[in-house]
Amino acid sequence: MDGGGGGGSDAGGIPAACDAGTCSCPTGLVLCGGATCIDVSTDVNHCGGCGQDCNPGAVCLSGACACPSATTDCGGGCTTGLQTDPNHCGRCGNACGAGGTCSMGACMCAPGLVVCPGSGCTDVSSDPAHCGACDTACRGGGTCISGMCTCPAPLVSVMGRCVDVSADPNNCGAPGAGCNDTQYCTAGACVCRPGLTDIGGGNCVDLQSDPDHCGLPTTTCGTGSVCSMGVCVGDCGGGLQRCDGACVDTDTSPLHCGDCGNACDVDEVCSNGRCRPYRPATGCTTCPCDTACLGDFASCCPYPGAFALVCVDGPCP
Repeated sequence: MDGGGGGGSDAGGIPAACDAGTCSCPTGLVLCGGATCIDVSTDVNHCGGCGQDCNPGAVCLSGACACPSATTDCGGGCTTGLQTDPNHCGRCGNACGAGGTCSMGACMCAPGLVVCPGSGCTDVSSDPAHCGACDTACRGGGTCISGMCTCPAPLVSVMGRCVDVSADPNNCGAPGAGCNDTQYCTAGACVCRPGLTDIGGGNCVDLQSDPDHCGLPTTTCGTGSVCSMGVCVGDCGGGLQRCDGACVDTDTSPLHCGDCGNACDVDEVCSNGRCRPYRPATGCTTCPCDTACLGDFASCCPYPGAFALVCVDGPCP
């Protein structure tokens, strides 16, 4: 802790009695610093033990740091009053923020500002984290103008989040127009994920492994055989796992990710056997495009088998 009485000084003690290089202290005092006797029950720089400083404003009582009467310990020191302290207004850590004052334990804001929990006095007409109202955030690159989230072109606002309808699988071509789990969105249209083939009606299959459509949409493998690399064979090889007659790589297959039958959701990709959420890396032409991939979606990756760039929650596929 930051020293409340000198940052570890032994000024509050008395010299130890030393003889032939051995020092000792009177009963009730502790030898600190080699030659100084300290009362660790009351010394704010050695409270309870040598070098154990109390926070600024605190006192040492019976070897424990405590704030004086009418003050409160808020972690970094004793505040003189939760009723008036703008950094700890009403309770520790409740900062009123820029333009705010504390009166009777409540934040008071300048005209045009409102109190938002955790943020203090806030201009909800322009703050993208509190746009129009507290905790109403503009997500996906939106800005707050006159209390309303506004998206930069060509993005559009969908439930308060700016999305790219040309690449968002949950809003493909238009808000709310979602692709199915075997598809992804490109140029505003739902098409089969790379490696899958549309055999009609948006039904996308893997001709390399599907025993009902092995190599060709009309080829079905017989009883006991499996489909491996687009050919009906007796058993899987090459490290592929058998999943109901399909020979697949469960590390990368979006239809059998990590285990047979574990299909990734429409907004997920299969990476090292785990379905990882992704979103379009808006405005990026090459990775890493760090400014577009932030927070939980920090990895900039090429979409598996396609040129499109995406931000992934975890390592790249």
